Amino acid sequence: MAPLKEGGPLDTLTIEVAGAALRLLPDGAVYWPQAGTLWLSDLHLGKAAHFRRHGVPIGSEPTLETLHRLREQIKAWKPQRVLLLGDLFHSDINREWEPFAGLCDEFSDIEWVLVRGNHDLIPETLLRESGIQQLDRLDESVFTFTHDPADAAADFGYHVCGHVHPGIRLRGAGRQALRLRCFHFGKNQAVMPAYGAFTGMHVIEPHATDRVFAMTGDAVIEV
Repeated sequence: MAPLKEGGPLDTLTIEVAGAALRLLPDGAVYWPQAGTLWLSDLHLGKAAHFRRHGVPIGSEPTLETLHRLREQIKAWKPQRVLLLGDLFHSDINREWEPFAGLCDEFSDIEWVLVRGNHDLIPETLLRESGIQQLDRLDESVFTFTHDPADAAADFGYHVCGHVHPGIRLRGAGRQALRLRCFHFGKNQAVMPAYGAFTGMHVIEPHATDRVFAMTGDAVIEV
């Protein structure tokens, strides 16, 4: 099915994956209307504080920017659930957990689910206090959600994951090149872009049959 572009303050794109309609959002999240669920991956909260502790002078702006975007998406889509596909927090807990806990408290009527990532070392007590359920895998409808693309197994549904922080390189005339974060959909697996403002990017080389959707900042485009 061809993607359907919808206008608004930020353009979204609706596509069909495994028979389900999904809205791709320009900040790297996906809204699944049928289940009232907002998907996002790899926030890496606390990374700036981790770097500061090791002598790198970085402020808390990346965490606050990430949480501001998430707050605005929750207000816009009013999901029943937020599904975090791993690497919510980058390192051992530091003070950057506090604004996220505040966001969970602000939207305590929402179900928060964390699919554990390789960076997630969050104490269970903090998760419980913030009303966050933690799993290693979630199977729902046609989808299986984990953190790492390498988790894929024979009993999975259509696999949705993160971890890789996919990006795409677009080339123009005169050797111009631009790297953009992207959603990467293959035959049996979708890899989500990193949602966090302070994350790296891995440039992918998609197969000819894959579908790739780049984020330009205020829109999602198929490339």
